[in-house]
Order: sequence, then C-alpha cells, then structure tokens
Amino acid sequence: MDIMFTTSTDGSDTLIHGRMFAPAIGIKEDPVTGNANGPLGAYLVHHKLVQHNNSLFTFKAKQGEAMGRPGIIEVQIYIEDNNPIKVKIAGNAVEVFKTELLL
Repeated sequence: MDIMFTTSTDGSDTLIHGRMFAPAIGIKEDPVTGNANGPLGAYLVHHKLVQHNNSLFTFKAKQGEAMGRPGIIEVQIYIEDNNPIKVKIAGNAVEVFKTELLL
C-alpha cells in the first residue's frame, strides 16, 4: 500500500490531500480510506512532521477527487509523550454497489 499526500492549512485546520494505491492486493486506487489516513496521521506525529499540543492532532483528509469520487475523513490522533497512542477516524459513506454471494 502506498499513499501519496500533501499537507496544507485552512485557517487553523490541517488539510491533507492524498491518493492511496495498493496494486499488490488488487486495489488500483482507493477513493477514500481510513486504512491509509489513520496510520498516516500516526506517522506524521511519530516523525514530528506536524505541530500538535502533545495530546491531540486532528486533520481532515481529502481523497478521491482524481477518480471523481471525492470524500473527506476526519482523523484524530491521541498523543502521550509526543507519541501516537490511539487513532480515531470518522466520516460519511455512500453505498457504491451491492452484491450477494451464494455458496
């Protein structure tokens, strides 16, 4: 899995634009994913790439624009001693397709 990203700020909010690719497991590109953005937040805190108050780092992750399936995920990284200890993600979802498997 690879995530490419840029960071910016909008007022006091941190905004991350990302794209996530995982061709090794059959995913050409995931339009919006907590599986990438949650760990990305922990990575940014762990490697001291973002500023935080040593208890919480929050950001909004935008993905999917290039695929015509845009979305936003809100990410919270809880921090102790400058290390990430817990990740929470939130957002809205839509059903893209539905299927049934008969075994």
